[in-house]
Amino acid sequence: MNMSNKPSISVIIPSYNSRATIKRCVESVFATEYPALEVIIADDVSTDDSPQICEKMKERFGEKIKTLTMPQNGGPAKARNAGSRIASGEYLFFLDSDTEMLPDCLDNFVQRMQEADAVTGIYHYESLNKGWAEEYKGYLNYYFFARSGVLEYEVFDSSRAGIKAEVFRELGGFNETLGWGMDYENEELGYRLHQKYRNLLDPSVAVKHTFPGMKKLTAVYFNRVALWMEIFVKRRKFESGGVTTAETGLSSVALLLSIVLLPAVLFSPWVLLLSFGLFAVYFYGYRGFFRFVLEKDSSFAPVAILLNIYFTLVIACGASWGLFRAITGMSEASLDEKPQFEQRS
Repeated sequence: MNMSNKPSISVIIPSYNSRATIKRCVESVFATEYPALEVIIADDVSTDDSPQICEKMKERFGEKIKTLTMPQNGGPAKARNAGSRIASGEYLFFLDSDTEMLPDCLDNFVQRMQEADAVTGIYHYESLNKGWAEEYKGYLNYYFFARSGVLEYEVFDSSRAGIKAEVFRELGGFNETLGWGMDYENEELGYRLHQKYRNLLDPSVAVKHTFPGMKKLTAVYFNRVALWMEIFVKRRKFESGGVTTAETGLSSVALLLSIVLLPAVLFSPWVLLLSFGLFAVYFYGYRGFFRFVLEKDSSFAPVAILLNIYFTLVIACGASWGLFRAITGMSEASLDEKPQFEQRS
């Protein structure tokens, strides 16, 4: 595609107390050297000096940066919708403030958009911050989202995803009415998008991410999977890619059952064989991931296996809690609420 004919892109970044990451995030966007580009930063009433940092960047990049401040803190869905209302790009690309684009991210995105209405990218395996949990999360996300190459995808993950502006507005944008948290407006928009348009998961559209540490990641996994299970009970469909596939679901259940059955060994030694068999099912399901880590960093492989066992159990417990909530009518998740997005005048 000729450089002069490339479609314009508006990169929309919701920002809340992002002083540690926002500067490098924005710089990484401009470092792609994509020609027809604007960056829109929607500040969600930050209490740190990130708004001042953004204003200083406007002095550096000029009219290529637009900033807006939300009237009150309302979460990323509202901030993204607000940013899209003042966007002039033919394509909207949503990016989180704690990410950094790889140099070819936007070029690869535009290339893939020739055959799609939206494209969801992935996190690169190299985390922007250091730590065992952070390194593990980077490897896990990259492997499961990249292993199948380009495929049809049901989730529009707005930490690193782009869409035709006309399609986004026709769909009504992100659903601002969702009250159940954990950024599930990505899943909800993805479901609506998938019904009528084509959303592709493309591993070549990649960003680096600041992953949470051990304590926060434990809470995130438990809560997100619990909410995902509440949606699954209503929708009854696994994702075609990523970490929420039927294969990983089976592996998680197998590991949980293998642990739960261990006390019964006191009553029957045959239970131990069953427990080992279930553990083997779990291990087989993650064999590709373990091999991937071994190839990237053999010294980290034992740590990755132990962390995978721990986090898989956390996921299984979260799924069990979500299933309980769905069965007992405690769930607040809904796929029927209508988005509250007003068209840009």
